[in-house]
Amino acid sequence: MTVKINDKPTTLADGATLADALMEAGVMPEGIATALNGTVVSSDKRASTQLTDGDNILIIKAFYGG
Repeated sequence: MTVKINDKPTTLADGATLADALMEAGVMPEGIATALNGTVVSSDKRASTQLTDGDNILIIKAFYGG
């Protein structure tokens, strides 16, 4: 299946989860926020959140500055 991660098409195996998508994208799961199709997904739900073809994943990394 193909999903978009921050607008970049990514191919994943059928049955992949949001946690799988993060691993495929090389994103460390700490210090980030995730949304699936516009709905926030908490870190404790990523491993159980199944993806489907065409899903849109948004990853926001926290950073400090000023």
